Amino acid sequence: MRRQYTFENEHWVFFGYRTDWEPGRCDRCYQRLYATLKPPPEAINCWKLEIFFSNCTDLEAVKQYFLDAGRKDSTLHGKWLKQEMEIPPDKLTSMPAAGHPDPDVKREGAILIYTTSIAERDARRAKILADLKARGLYKKDAISSRRGCVNLDEIIGPWTEWYDLEQDYTEQ
Repeated sequence: MRRQYTFENEHWVFFGYRTDWEPGRCDRCYQRLYATLKPPPEAINCWKLEIFFSNCTDLEAVKQYFLDAGRKDSTLHGKWLKQEMEIPPDKLTSMPAAGHPDPDVKREGAILIYTTSIAERDARRAKILADLKARGLYKKDAISSRRGCVNLDEIIGPWTEWYDLEQDYTEQ
């Protein structure tokens, strides 16, 4: 039986069947994080593409693009914020910075697309950027990404220092 395609919580609308995302992955990540105070493998191999609302020319069309794409590709999944919020500039640590909102944007929202490897991150980024640009739905020439959840940085330090930025975690 397939999982529910969309669901919501207080802050996010989630979409996708997540057929390649192991059940309990996020819970396991946090358990390991709090037990070791080191970046767990789940966080190291958790890349999020960030599509900021203000970089979209038609946000509803971009959301529909992801809903449609996820129905065709059972491994594509993500979420978007239900409400824009103030994002302190020091929280924008994803790369490249060319994918960030313009400096004059004070309130922002984001669509996050989950990937589990550098290869998947790069392939999805290229396809999504090309698709959105071809449809005239995206203003920038870059989509930024980061490793793990933003709140982990406060616990174990900047994500850019957790692990080699050009390598996935592999068990030794």
